[in-house]
Amino acid sequence: MKDNQRSLGIMTRCQGSRFVDKGYYKKLTLFGRKRGIRVFVFSPRQVNFAARTVAGFEYRNGAWQSDTFPLPAFIYDRCFVGPAYRHYKPFVEKLQNDRNITFLGYGLSGKWQVHQMLIQSPQLAPLLPPTELFSFSSLQETLATHGAAVIKPMAGTHGIGVVRIKECRGGYEVSGRNRENQPFRRVLKEGGLKQFVTSFTAGRKFLVQPYLHLHTPDGSPYDVRVLVQKNGKGEWETTGKAVRIGDKRSITSNLHGGGRAVSLTPFLSRHYKPAVRARITQTIDRLAVELPRFLEQSHGRLVELGIDVGIDTAGNVWIIEVNSRPGRTVFSMINDPDAKFHSITQPVRYAHYLMKERVGGY
Repeated sequence: MKDNQRSLGIMTRCQGSRFVDKGYYKKLTLFGRKRGIRVFVFSPRQVNFAARTVAGFEYRNGAWQSDTFPLPAFIYDRCFVGPAYRHYKPFVEKLQNDRNITFLGYGLSGKWQVHQMLIQSPQLAPLLPPTELFSFSSLQETLATHGAAVIKPMAGTHGIGVVRIKECRGGYEVSGRNRENQPFRRVLKEGGLKQFVTSFTAGRKFLVQPYLHLHTPDGSPYDVRVLVQKNGKGEWETTGKAVRIGDKRSITSNLHGGGRAVSLTPFLSRHYKPAVRARITQTIDRLAVELPRFLEQSHGRLVELGIDVGIDTAGNVWIIEVNSRPGRTVFSMINDPDAKFHSITQPVRYAHYLMKERVGGY
């Protein structure tokens, strides 16, 4: 097998030698090395397609070293989507169309597209909140029907730009996180809502949903992060589950917004009666099995998913968001060493499986 056939390129956005998640990529590199796989980090903008090489970074001798590598046969896409992604997208697509390169998985394109796929599943559709493309009229309709609504950016992360709007005497209370991820709250008079949302959403596409009461009895917002990944046999597996609890001043539970993480079972035991708890656990386990398989049929190959699950005060389970480039910090925070270890090593195990599949064993 050629050297590049045993190589795994972690594709991410690099600014010179600066890139995020260095600690995670270091662990991937060291685990890959034990499996005879060369792992390195690169930016899609640094590919020389004519020479079939790429400038990147490899962890060796205790530090990240720059080097030029042959184009890897396998790519782990960690190129986070955001406003700057348009500068990377043409290069990513060219790599995806290269017949000699296998992506471990293809990134999901956005919340609306994911919703449109999942709503086709009879099992998953009842767990999806009613969702519309944002317009002022769709917001007005949601407020008229439900009394409170949430608007969220279609390509947002970490709870940034998620805003709750609810009716109050003489106007609306608006709260959430701004583009700098700072919490805010203000009361707008009847005529001020349109001006606010027009300004707030300018230049970006948003979704509108009814506001769901996804919080503890004392008012702390929370959700459940379920990490599912392909294993070394090419099969989906649930790596771990954890509860993320947000600040009471926030409407979201994201760790980047000052949240904390706790283990799922004791958390459910504190807040729900046994029968409700059993129903919640059963529903989460069922969607963890059903969702990745169904989504992969519509979308194409996936390697891992972070599924964010909301549980309302009545114990109803909701699919809030699905992320194809999930973080895994949460498992360190709840002290779950097995989930932490598997969350880091499964992408390499899956790459190893694909390498064996490609050549019929080696």
